[in-house]
Amino acid sequence: MNIRSTLSHTASVLPLAVALLTGACKKQLLDVETPDIITPEVANSIAGAQAYRTAAIGNFARFIGGDQGGGSPLGLNLTGGMLADEIFSARAGTEHMDNRTINPNTFPIDSWTQVGNSFTRLVSAINLVTKYPPASGLNDQLAELHAQEGFLYTITAENYCSGVPFWDGVESANVKTVTLTTAQLYTRALFQFDSALQLTGTPPSATRNLALVGKARTLVDQGGAANYAAAALITPEVPTSFVYNAQFSKLTTGIVNAIYDWMLSTKNFGASDKEGGTGLDYVSAKDPRVMIDGTKTGAGQDGTITPLANQYPATDSPVPVATGIEARLIEAEAQLAANNFAGFIATLNTLRASAHTYGTVTTPVMTPLVDPGTKTGREDMLFRERAFWMYMTAHRLGDMRRLIRQYGRGAETVFPTGNYFKGGKYGTDVTLVPSQTETNNPLWTACADKNP
Repeated sequence: MNIRSTLSHTASVLPLAVALLTGACKKQLLDVETPDIITPEVANSIAGAQAYRTAAIGNFARFIGGDQGGGSPLGLNLTGGMLADEIFSARAGTEHMDNRTINPNTFPIDSWTQVGNSFTRLVSAINLVTKYPPASGLNDQLAELHAQEGFLYTITAENYCSGVPFWDGVESANVKTVTLTTAQLYTRALFQFDSALQLTGTPPSATRNLALVGKARTLVDQGGAANYAAAALITPEVPTSFVYNAQFSKLTTGIVNAIYDWMLSTKNFGASDKEGGTGLDYVSAKDPRVMIDGTKTGAGQDGTITPLANQYPATDSPVPVATGIEARLIEAEAQLAANNFAGFIATLNTLRASAHTYGTVTTPVMTPLVDPGTKTGREDMLFRERAFWMYMTAHRLGDMRRLIRQYGRGAETVFPTGNYFKGGKYGTDVTLVPSQTETNNPLWTACADKNP
């Protein structure tokens, strides 16, 4: 149960229209009402169900990487990237998220609000589209919504503590919640992806690819050689060229790309480089997958110098949610777990041997990797490739936690540590937590644990 609050980065930012997500083909962006103002009379119709579906998809885009009209809550690719090693604070008051001493009362903690908003809209949309089906395309519409619900569970599990409250889905007027552990979130995610796959059937489609990548991602998150192998069994049918983007609009009502809005249009946050001594060299590596120009800098809102962030250069820049590149990286991880080192290197190098376009990034052919010859070196190589291929796409915090949980790394060897650049020391947080307003929910008290 979430209490909605909004913080604006600047008074002059233009909002955007409701966003849609697309698979292989772009859908027309529509300027539609949100569920907050769709009356019951309108909702209980085919047109109303479609309006709910469109708004649910737009809210999912915001959950991944958006904001509305220049205000909070922000998408998890930004908030999670800040707790990880991708993004740093250049706005006074946001340091707690960056230096791993999270304050549940302070922006941008309200990203949690968008988790609840997105979930309730997806569940409502599934119910309404089922009750008031379109003339055609019902199974694909429902499959997409089920897959998005699966991603919402998985990404929440990757980013948040264990034991978080979710609407029980029973009453919308008298909302009650159930508390879900990380393991339960992954179980629910797999159920949603399987539901999507049942609806798509076996013929190849963008929606099927979306569900396959989501299911494989969840299995990898659950960990263990058997799950890595199971994930790699279902990804080969996903073409490397597959991309499913969260799409944003240029219109003046709705959802905008948050990283553009808060890191390029206004410099509230910056792109990190070797943060805290353990972070990756995203900027100084000058890797073509990371569109950050360290030679061009400007002052952030608090005066902190920030590099030019071109990863998402426009209000409507799409954010990749699932890609065929990720499918190949999942297969590489399974090969590494099976001690197939030659296959592992070959899979990574096959990706680097071709040009790729995903989101706003187009990569050239890159120099092949060389097997480092050690267990630690190969793991470092895998997670570095994952970090650069999936930069600022709401993957990195989950991967850093996996390095601790599944690969036995110490938290201080993975997360930024030591002296914080604005003063003081880094803390020890490795998960996001629900915002303080959630304590108004009588059915939830606190996280069960904040382990990796």
